Amino acid sequence: MKTTFDLPDPLLRRAKAVAAEQGRPLRDLIAEAITDKLAAPPRDGPRRRSEPPAREWEAYLATLEQQSDGSYINPNGIDDESYFEGLDNIRASRLESQARLFPAPKRPARKPSGKD
Repeated sequence: MKTTFDLPDPLLRRAKAVAAEQGRPLRDLIAEAITDKLAAPPRDGPRRRSEPPAREWEAYLATLEQQSDGSYINPNGIDDESYFEGLDNIRASRLESQARLFPAPKRPARKPSGKD
């Protein structure tokens, strides 16, 4: 089955490099990684997808390095699930702030044509 999803650029580059080193297609590497992740027992029970308190969030952001293109990388490794959840939160926060700065233009109201 085909599907499309976004991956952080550093993760995709690393995955492509590993697949090339192993001489196998990227899709096989990703399928194996997902299979392994789903087969592993949960670490701390179910996880909630909620934003951490502000101080934790600021501490988390301080561990990331922002790249010149605006993306973030985790210099401490990329295999931590909370890292990807954090990136999702950063992305959502940036999109919300952009939406406030650049609201969608309002369409002018249609005038009745009088032709019925």
